[in-house]
Formats: sequence, C-alpha cells, structure tokens
Amino acid sequence: MLSVTIGCASPSTPDSTWSDEFLAAMRLPEVQAEPEVASLALRAPERDQARDARFELARFALRRGDIALADERFEALWSEGIDDHITSRALYESARIALEHHQNRQEAIALLHRAIAQTAPWAGTELALSFLIKIEREAGHQPTLIEDLSRIAAELENDRLKAQLHLSIGELHHADLQDDEGALKAYREAALSCESCSASDEALWRMAEIYSAHQNFNAATRTLGLVAERTDTSWFVGSYNSHRAADARFELGRIHLIYLEDYDEARDHFERFIDTFPHAMRRDQAEWHLVEIARLSASEAAYHRALRRFASNFPESRLADQARRRLEAL
Repeated sequence: MLSVTIGCASPSTPDSTWSDEFLAAMRLPEVQAEPEVASLALRAPERDQARDARFELARFALRRGDIALADERFEALWSEGIDDHITSRALYESARIALEHHQNRQEAIALLHRAIAQTAPWAGTELALSFLIKIEREAGHQPTLIEDLSRIAAELENDRLKAQLHLSIGELHHADLQDDEGALKAYREAALSCESCSASDEALWRMAEIYSAHQNFNAATRTLGLVAERTDTSWFVGSYNSHRAADARFELGRIHLIYLEDYDEARDHFERFIDTFPHAMRRDQAEWHLVEIARLSASEAAYHRALRRFASNFPESRLADQARRRLEAL
C-alpha cells in the first residue's frame, strides 16, 4: 500500500487525497515510484489527473531507456486529441524520440508542427517551437522554417502564440538571413497580434534596434515610446511593467542625448527612468547621464548639484570616484 510505503494517512481518511498520494509517489526513488504512479493512474478521480500520471509513466520509461514503451505511452496521450499541456509535452517528447532515436526527421518536424499549432501556448508548445528552430537552423533550412511558421501562425486563434511565432520569424530574418525588411515586417505582425503580450514588447524593442542601427532615430524613438509607456501601477497589486519598458525609457534618453543632442528630452527620459524604475540596474548610469547633461547645458550650479547628488546617492558606483574628482576640481 502507498500509505505504508510513504508513511502517510490511509487513502480512506479525509486528509488523504489523490493529489497528495501522487506528489508523495513522485518523491520516491523511481524503481518504487513507477508502480505507485501506475496504480494511481488507474484510480484517478479525474481525467486530467490520470493523464498527468500517465505522462510521468512515459517519462519513467524514457529515462530507463525503454524507448519503445515511452514512445507508445507518449503517443497514447497525444492521440486522444485533447488540447492541453499534457498533449503539448507528449508531442514534444515524441518528436525528440523520432529524431534522436529513430532518425526520422520528417515525422519529428510534423509532430513539432502539431505541438506548436495547439490552441494555447502550453509549456510543451514553447519547447516544441524552440526545438524546431534549433534543428532547422542546424540544417540550414531557415527559409522553409519561416514558411512553415508563417503558415501555422496564419491559422492560429491564440493571439499570444501568434505573436510568439511572428517574433521567431523576425529573429530568423534578422539574425540568420540578415534581412532587416523581412524582420521589421514580422516584428510588426508580432506587435499587432497581441498588444498586451511580452512578445509584442520584445518585437517593438527589436524594431527599434533595427531602426537605430540604420540611424532612423525618428522611427526608433516612436517605437521605443510605445514600449516605455507600457507600465501600470496599482495601490492594490503594485507595479506591472513591460519587461522592456525600462530598457526603452533608458534608450530614449540615450538617443536624445548622444544622437539627437536634445538635452531637454534626454533629461526628461532619464528622470522618468529613475522615477518609474527605482530598482533598475542602470539607475546610476541614468543619474550619471543627468550629470553630463548638466555639464553640457553650461550651468555650473546645476552641474555642481548633479555631481553632489550622484556622489551621495551612488557611493558604490564605479563612477563615484570620477564624480568626487570632478567636485574637487570645481
């Protein structure tokens, strides 16, 4: 009995649940865990719980080298046609087996396509996408991969997953094919597919990088401005910021300072960076840029205040010694 093996309450007591037993079984050494999980799979009260247990049974078989049994168990899960995280993971694992153990590249790619085309971006979906990109890149099949991902994206209903696919297409155009026009088009699709998704923010950021590389700073600042504004603060839940919002605000300041020589705009962006992201890694750099703006603005009093503020606020910064030396020289 599992209760004897793991020293927990009897399954008949109210305190013991199937989930408790499953978690306890998964903590056992695998040679003991597998028969316990097999028993739990047969008496799971819910279909989803049974599928969780069956997935772990497939993984047990895979880890001990029984590839045929693992393949059979994974296929049994995804062939049921249920659109869930177990199907996505099972398709991914079956694809790995097809490629790595049976050298069947065509079947592996077909399975990965199925995993990616699910209605929601499950964990297995993202694993499948990453693995597909890896093996197709290694084979030099980027144009074919772009066509396949574009076709899948066109048929997707989930906006988040659609944005992720367009982001990946943009990366392939930019990094692999050196096709910035193709990259911009794909990134634009990603940004429009799901405006509240992290993939959209990342796509806008990468568009701005391309614009900056081509010295199209008007387009770069317009694009960065969209990302920089994606911040939200609530007294109840705190702050929720785009993962690129701080980078975008800092880059806006840098572009206005270095390339556009618009010191007022640069100052505004760096001050907003400091106020909005008080724990950002580059806060001292933003403050130092304010020092430089004060120096370039030819206001000795403002420059002196900026140096003192920097030396006081960032005594451990690598720029602190430079700030103190400048103060002594004034």
